[in-house]
Amino acid sequence: MGRSALVAFVTSLFTTAAVFIGLMVAERRGVLEFVHGKRGDVEVPSINGISVEQARDLLRARDLLLALQAERPDPAIPAGKIAGQVPMAGSRTPRGASIQAFISTGASAVAIPTLAGARPDDAVEQLRNRKLASGHRREEPSDTIAAGLVIRTEPAAGLSVAPDTDVTLIVSTGRVLKPIPKVLGFRMSKAKKTLEEAGFKVGTTRTGSSDYYDEEVIIKQDPAADTPTAPGTPVNLVLNE
Repeated sequence: MGRSALVAFVTSLFTTAAVFIGLMVAERRGVLEFVHGKRGDVEVPSINGISVEQARDLLRARDLLLALQAERPDPAIPAGKIAGQVPMAGSRTPRGASIQAFISTGASAVAIPTLAGARPDDAVEQLRNRKLASGHRREEPSDTIAAGLVIRTEPAAGLSVAPDTDVTLIVSTGRVLKPIPKVLGFRMSKAKKTLEEAGFKVGTTRTGSSDYYDEEVIIKQDPAADTPTAPGTPVNLVLNE
């Protein structure tokens, strides 16, 4: 082998060795960086319960991206906040990876049922079945709902509210009682007008006789004057002959 060929061979040998050593060093450095999390993987932070902007900034600081997914109800997290993430907090993921996040719409809405005409105990049971709370009860008169039954609710039936919302039951005390006006001594036309203006009506009429009243005036009424009575009740009259 000539001198020049020998020099070329030695040079090639040293070059190959240098490349091999460099590759070994690079590989060892890569393994160490992988083990220590300096290349590739980072720990995923928790973004639950914070706003989208806060979550994006927190992930960006770790070279991660935010990928918003579908909205979903969550009774514990307010609407608009992060309510779930993939991968989970504490896991490791490559730098530059996207963290999927779900947005809370708040607690699932519940429609208040129609309870008019129901017994209070049955109404309470229906509310509990819908995960609603029966709050206070309040009594009111009603011309259409019998005493002891539910007139309506507050909030009103059909409204959508959050679970565990207090619902007040308005319970009927029956029709409003009003005193019947006195029509004794009135002629029939005036007695009829007086009764109707007070919310009552003329019932049966018959004739009778009395020396204390003029002819053709009312000498008796039933129910009697000032009797507390439900509006619309007919008042029976006796007309003096």
